[in-house]
Amino acid sequence: HLTREQYRVWTELGQKVRECLEAALREGASPAGEAGKELTALHRRWLTLSGMQYDPEKHRGIAELYVADERFTGYYDRTVPGCARFLRDAVLRWAGV
Repeated sequence: HLTREQYRVWTELGQKVRECLEAALREGASPAGEAGKELTALHRRWLTLSGMQYDPEKHRGIAELYVADERFTGYYDRTVPGCARFLRDAVLRWAGV
């Protein structure tokens, strides 16, 4: 139910999440640090662009799926292993804060 423009922004934001995750891991950042906080905010924005009303518990649940389901893990870890876990850990720490 997204317009073309909304879909373009949503897709670009999703790519930015992956790029920031990969950079954070390459730099040795901590999910509990500033990079994790920024990624959680970016991921929240990506989730809510599709019209989802933000709920920190749902955000945490979605992030848990990223490490529980190998399809999500494979998507986030395809270039830099550990991205799914980093995002999950960051969301667990920063969602709703």
